[in-house]
Amino acid sequence: MRKLYHSHLSPYARRVLIVLLEKGLEHQREKHAFAREFAGLASINPCLLLPVFIDGDVHLWGSNLIIEYLLKTYPRMGVNSPKPPLGSAMTRSDRHWEDARVLATVETMTDSIMNLRQMKMSGVEADQVAYLRRQRDRIDLCLDWLDKNATSDGFAPGEFSIMDLNLICALGNVDNHKSFEWRGRPALEAIVARYSERPSVKATRQE
Repeated sequence: MRKLYHSHLSPYARRVLIVLLEKGLEHQREKHAFAREFAGLASINPCLLLPVFIDGDVHLWGSNLIIEYLLKTYPRMGVNSPKPPLGSAMTRSDRHWEDARVLATVETMTDSIMNLRQMKMSGVEADQVAYLRRQRDRIDLCLDWLDKNATSDGFAPGEFSIMDLNLICALGNVDNHKSFEWRGRPALEAIVARYSERPSVKATRQE
């Protein structure tokens, strides 16, 4: 049986949950408020991070690695899948490097968002530490760059791409925690609005 270990309101876990729902894949979930409160985490991931996904003998961590596995292992879509369809691969074969660059930018931005979130939970604000100020600047630069490289129909028009999915999960986390205002970037606003009512996106808002 497929099993996903994840933490509450994690943008990384949400990526995987969306793909599992899009593909209609049955799975068990074990949810923890925070990864640090999962006493057995070291036994399943030496990186001490969630999510962790187990599918028989396959044991993976890292959300985009898990998504890549799901896309390759379970290429069929779920019954009554909405349009546009979920992308069939992490990147488009004819635009691999462009798409990979977008994914790398969203991942870097997401990591910075979560760094700021974790430090705030520890009582440290971004304006108090030079390293964190740089993280905050990085987020805005990434958002501006992504906005310039997206269209109102997403990063790969005609499909619900993994790039779109990654972006939605990152900005959803910002909105959940009211971390900062990211709006004012029309292409990114359009992507979030385009998929806001998609069943898999709605179902995972508070997971």
